[in-house]
Amino acid sequence: MMKKQRVGAIVLAGMMMLSMTGCGNSKAKAYSKYVTLGDYKGIEYTKTVAAVTEDDIQSKLDSFVDGLAETNEVTDRAVEDGDIVNIDYVGTMDGEEFDGGSATGQDLTIGSNSFIDGFETGLIGHNVGDEVSLDLQFPDPYPNNTDLAGKDVNFKVTINKISVKTTPELTDQLVKDNTDYDTIDAYKESIKEDLKKTNETNAEKQAKSDIFDKVVSNCKISGYDEDEVKDLVDEEFKSFKNTADSYKSYGYSYEDVLSMNGYDSEDSLKKGITEYVKKYLDQKMVLYCIAAKEGIKVSSEETDKKVQEYMDTYNVKTKEEVYNYFGDDYFEVLVLSEKVMDYLKDNAKLVDSTEADSEDTEAADGKDTTEATTTEASSESEDTTEDTESTTEDTEATTAEDTEATTTEAE
Repeated sequence: MMKKQRVGAIVLAGMMMLSMTGCGNSKAKAYSKYVTLGDYKGIEYTKTVAAVTEDDIQSKLDSFVDGLAETNEVTDRAVEDGDIVNIDYVGTMDGEEFDGGSATGQDLTIGSNSFIDGFETGLIGHNVGDEVSLDLQFPDPYPNNTDLAGKDVNFKVTINKISVKTTPELTDQLVKDNTDYDTIDAYKESIKEDLKKTNETNAEKQAKSDIFDKVVSNCKISGYDEDEVKDLVDEEFKSFKNTADSYKSYGYSYEDVLSMNGYDSEDSLKKGITEYVKKYLDQKMVLYCIAAKEGIKVSSEETDKKVQEYMDTYNVKTKEEVYNYFGDDYFEVLVLSEKVMDYLKDNAKLVDSTEADSEDTEAADGKDTTEATTTEASSESEDTTEDTESTTEDTEATTAEDTEATTTEAE
């Protein structure tokens, strides 16, 4: 495993996932010259737990049944709608092959609409071993590759194999054979309870995220360590470039990847990354300063427990593998962030949505920001934790969704 050293969003789905250098007193002192803490106790927040619907339960049942489906090869008939075909294809324009227009051994479900119009339907009725010539046209617009939009294309497709996916019927016996429950109803009830717990967890995470957003907005940020900003921007820019390079094999140019992420030039990309990094540092500096002010500390036992949980969950054999992947102090920082979030939540005030909306309106009409004491760390927090390296879960700078390894994928 490779070590992850990337800046990521501080609040990720309500969970603090941090890339930090140090979570001790020295770092808090360094940040305190840029941060004046505002109100961070008594923050008002709402919490909405989503209801579990029948559609939610049915979706889980469908996934359960789909996971038990079998795929079997078909040798006695032609391609039909719904089949899975394994194909080789070569795409040409004006007799010339183009980047990303060819593949071998590709599985394609007929009717999935993952390729451009006419590609999948053009294979219906053909047999294994057939070479099918398809004269088609790329859609216009075509966000996947703007250079191909509206252009005529020919695909020569060889059908290697036809398969059918067979999904079993949901019965009490199927449930009994594959779960800890004897009936569909009992299994549905367990799904409902699990979804309730998930929705409660998600609501709790969102509440913490909302509280922390308000805490940060209450603070005054007067500047940043310019070296840290530069290092993080360079890191994210390098990551973006690497991601863009990986998309070349799919037929996407660097400009295409920029456009997919909402940038019209490299300069606008760098500006966007800089804004992202500064927002991240706002959150990071505030977290450090609150931890130091309130004497929130992390013990080695707490860190070891978090590492062991990860090892158990992902069947990692040694701690060395974990640290090589995440960096030396990722889990120490993760524990610290969780403790700060818990502290803020414990000292916050739950209000209903109507009350919160009313107070937000009043605040928008002109509420003075209340300044708190400076965040110069006290001697009591000098042993909070040791400095840590910048480590985080891998958060891609690009926001593009994963694409099929072909330019024939429809948007």
